[in-house]
Amino acid sequence: MHMHTSEPVPALALGPHRRKIAARIAAMIAELDPALNEMAADLTRLYRDNIPVYDQVDAASIETNTRAVLRIVVAQLGDEGAAHAGFDELTTLARTWADQQIPLDLVAHSLQIGARRIFELIRRRAATHGVPAAEIDEMQDLTWEWATASATAVHRVLRERAVAGAARRADFLRSLVDGTVAPAVLRAEARDHRLDPEHRYRIACAAWNGTAAATDLLAALRARGSTAKLPVVDTVVDQHLVALLPRTPDALPEGSVVAVGSAVLLGDATASYRQARRAFDLAVRHGRSGLVDLGSLGPLPLLGEAEGAARLLADKHLAPLRRHAGAEEILGTVETYLDCDQRVDDTAARLYLHRNTVRNRLTRFADLTGLDLGRTDDLIVAWWLLHRDPDSPPPSR
Repeated sequence: MHMHTSEPVPALALGPHRRKIAARIAAMIAELDPALNEMAADLTRLYRDNIPVYDQVDAASIETNTRAVLRIVVAQLGDEGAAHAGFDELTTLARTWADQQIPLDLVAHSLQIGARRIFELIRRRAATHGVPAAEIDEMQDLTWEWATASATAVHRVLRERAVAGAARRADFLRSLVDGTVAPAVLRAEARDHRLDPEHRYRIACAAWNGTAAATDLLAALRARGSTAKLPVVDTVVDQHLVALLPRTPDALPEGSVVAVGSAVLLGDATASYRQARRAFDLAVRHGRSGLVDLGSLGPLPLLGEAEGAARLLADKHLAPLRRHAGAEEILGTVETYLDCDQRVDDTAARLYLHRNTVRNRLTRFADLTGLDLGRTDDLIVAWWLLHRDPDSPPPSR
């Protein structure tokens, strides 16, 4: 079932004078009727020679459709009683072209190319009939106006197909990452979305807010995550961009955060998606950027495990510190000290402090928490407590 937009189909307003001009155009095309098939063949050659991709489309289909357009021109412009030349029939034909996999953006372009060629023939015939130059100019203007309105009608079909395709793709990808797509449906949908069921894809996850930066990131993923045969297929799920990457991108815009799951067949997309979402949440929370996965985040994926024990340890070690007036300064210093791999001088430089101030705060941390950062066990506990999400929910029982 096709989703049609509610936009009105364009129409040319034809007053009494313009109706006469339109009728003369139609009459001249009709006079050429025995040669219309030849004209359609000529236009088909013109399209295939001058418009990329048309040389890959079946020539017979292009010629048949071009002949249909010429017939529509004669019927529309030849109706002297019509106050408007409508485009409903052309819109229906454009939907047929879309079903034939003929690129509609190229169709719109070809209509304008064809209009120029048609008018060349009309001008020659008008000259032999002694039509005044001013009237020939009016005929040319109306022919071009018709071609422009026709291209607009085709573009509207292109947009409606794009909207319908995006909605269908979004539904499919949501079901895919949720694990609710039946195997038979998966194969059919994969074919429609140019996915290869035998290929291993990485599920990518990134923030989506519709900004220029997000759009640039999506463009980079599509360009660098695709292969010669397989495109990136993407949608937005819960304000996150979700993309199926045929290959791992080699570069991303600076400052962007993209998380990927492991490479899996489409039937295992749920597992890869969960990995990507987990990696993305951790990367954002801890200020990581670039292309990340759970394996590149070091011990961060361990955070959140054994949450019940973490809460007990936080109550034991951090609660006394948080009651201290200088708790935030001490905690900030310890976090920076750990980020600097326990180098006092680097910590002091980053925080613009004297190294003795750093040492004093580390000592106060040990006194108030009971955690000696010189001991491996205490160091691990301190890192874990300082990096875990204090607002994470308790574990399910």
